[in-house]
Amino acid sequence: MTSKTSRRKSQPHQFIFQVHTRTIAEIRYDSVSQVMTVVYHDGRSTTTTGIQGPAMLRILAQRPLERSPFLLQTVI
Repeated sequence: MTSKTSRRKSQPHQFIFQVHTRTIAEIRYDSVSQVMTVVYHDGRSTTTTGIQGPAMLRILAQRPLERSPFLLQTVI
């Protein structure tokens, strides 16, 4: 699966979600290594390891995201 919401192409296990908040630009998630990276508008980023899929979906549900076919398919 390729994410079309970002200029960067993702691997089948990597997902990039555009986020619309004042500070966060996007959230990246690698389901194989269970790593979540939050990228801020000012270019900084923070990485958290050990994030499992269900926890990732709960995190994403708290953020106003662009419409994502992957997220819609996963939640439905």
